[in-house]
Amino acid sequence: MDDARASSPLKALYDDSLVWDAHAGIFPDPGVDLAILDSWRVNGVDYLSINVGFDVLDPGRTMATLASYRRQVLADAERLVLAGRVADIERARREGKLAISFDIEGMNALSDSLDMLDLYHALGVRQMLFAYNLNNAASSGCHDEDRGLTAFGRAIVRRMNDLGIIVDCSHAGCRSTMDMIAESRKPVVFSHSNPASVWAHGRNITDEQIKACAATGGVIGMNGMGIFLGPNDTRSETILRHVRHVADLVGPAHVGFGFDYSPPIGIEVSEILKSRPDYWPPGNLYDTPHVGHAGPPEWLGIVETLGAAGFDDGEIRGMLGENFKRVAAAVWRA
Repeated sequence: MDDARASSPLKALYDDSLVWDAHAGIFPDPGVDLAILDSWRVNGVDYLSINVGFDVLDPGRTMATLASYRRQVLADAERLVLAGRVADIERARREGKLAISFDIEGMNALSDSLDMLDLYHALGVRQMLFAYNLNNAASSGCHDEDRGLTAFGRAIVRRMNDLGIIVDCSHAGCRSTMDMIAESRKPVVFSHSNPASVWAHGRNITDEQIKACAATGGVIGMNGMGIFLGPNDTRSETILRHVRHVADLVGPAHVGFGFDYSPPIGIEVSEILKSRPDYWPPGNLYDTPHVGHAGPPEWLGIVETLGAAGFDDGEIRGMLGENFKRVAAAVWRA
């Protein structure tokens, strides 16, 4: 970074803002060394939600990963804080630490039991998705026949509201997300989903979904994966196109970031992914060689692009973290 950029007003704004990454794409595995989280901490991120499981994996693997990550976070008190409340995030920021909580991508992790929600919440899960691309007992996925939310899925929404777990609509089918939004008494989010009006991909979301989410007070987190932004395009200017569309549609108070980013984890995952190729169907660019991915190192460049595009300091602060913090304050109980 050159001296002019390091001392720019937008660098000062970034350093003074709460920075919230609503979802990391780290492959969930109990063998992952969470020292990799320094990629977020040294780049000024204050809060990160880490994925501990998704529908491709069995619930036992999810629980083993959650146990491992929870142990590692608690053992690294010099750098990390396990956050169950907004106050924990604020304390971590004051102390120069990275606040962490956990999310799960898909309700297969419940093994058909609502009581698992209570357990996951007690262990630090503060955000849950209903499906991962394909249908399950709760919801339809975005790459499957969209049948809407099931009766079990509606009961899950109600229990999540009661417990204080954020309803996350990413990866689910359109009809299912609209059902979640209608059922929820609290704000909902799309933690890592981009507008399909800007780039037509099956994982991206419609303007109807964006408007419905915003009407709850929710936030749409911009995903940094190149195939969801454009033709494997991670430029800040491309991310700006997605931000601008959502901001023009529902206002900048409903824009955030969930980069879905993962640094190398040193674990071979290809065999697991190859075992269930149906979760990533052909025709959706999942077979793109060397998929690009914007992540923590790109935060400042994105902020500079937002400033150059005319967003004011308050709007940028909101997108960086205050918008997602507002949702957490409305949903989290503990």
